[in-house]
Amino acid sequence: MNKFARFVRPAAIGSALVAAGTSAMAALPAGASEAIAQYKDDVLSAIGLVIAAGIAIYAVKKLGQKMGWL
Repeated sequence: MNKFARFVRPAAIGSALVAAGTSAMAALPAGASEAIAQYKDDVLSAIGLVIAAGIAIYAVKKLGQKMGWL
């Protein structure tokens, strides 16, 4: 194997991987974009409620330990 082929082969493999990893971007219909935005808002609200519930449970547990309830 000559010196030139030693450098060309990894470059060809790398560029093939990059070309395969890129995705085509297409325009979404307006309805799909709105649905995605509403879904994102709903998910953020749900995650916030789950985090708030976890904090409340942790606080009640700590309070119970300090007050001798648990």
